[in-house]
Amino acid sequence: MIIDGENIETDEENRKLIKDILINSENENNSILHNYFINNNSNAIHKGFSYFDLYERYFSRFKGRDINLLEIGVQNGGSTKMWEYYFKKINPNFKINIFGLDIDNRVKSLGIENENIKLFVGSQSDRDFLRKLKSEIPKIDILIDDGGHRMEEQIITFEEMYSHIKDDGIYWCEDCGTSYWKGHYGGGYKNPNSYIEYMKNLIDSINAYNATEKDNLRVSNFTNTAYGIYFHENVVVVEKKLRNPYYVNIAIGSSIGKHIIY
Repeated sequence: MIIDGENIETDEENRKLIKDILINSENENNSILHNYFINNNSNAIHKGFSYFDLYERYFSRFKGRDINLLEIGVQNGGSTKMWEYYFKKINPNFKINIFGLDIDNRVKSLGIENENIKLFVGSQSDRDFLRKLKSEIPKIDILIDDGGHRMEEQIITFEEMYSHIKDDGIYWCEDCGTSYWKGHYGGGYKNPNSYIEYMKNLIDSINAYNATEKDNLRVSNFTNTAYGIYFHENVVVVEKKLRNPYYVNIAIGSSIGKHIIY
């Protein structure tokens, strides 16, 4: 049996095995994407098994509303179609804009573009291209970086596209295991130029209001717009939320009630 790799066998025995891996008593009521993947007979989808629970965890709140989603890394187009299905399933009357970006111009011949899906061809490491892309698409609710997985690509994409995420949106980067791979991907354990190390440094930025004057840590746009950074196996997620100005200008905490000890 083949349950990993680019060419997964699609016989029923394999599907059952994958279903047993993906679906359990804890997630069976939130398994739309899991089942779509398992039963897919259309354009190929290649995903890590651990991603599906995380997709539901972070993306489910966007169901039942208009949404703009950008997927970087279209490849065969299977996951692009999966997102269309997922967000259209609740109510087909919602406006769903799925934008796909790939460096390979052959994606334009996949035949998946429609009123909900629009594809762009370009490099995610080309800052000028990404800036042009931002001028052509609306602000994004969810960005999924499943592109080339090289350090330069992931970091440049984050630096250029984070500002184009809505104030309550999600910036998602998957297959971050390449941060530990040297050579082509440019990673390596504790390599300061890896995407994982880059994102670790942003943890300090979130806490910049707590830094002392002697610290070389300044409040940034990220400080005021990032609600949290979440590290999972192979996935890094940034949730956006504008910082309440009262936390900055008045107080970040208080004490209410009787002080018994201190």
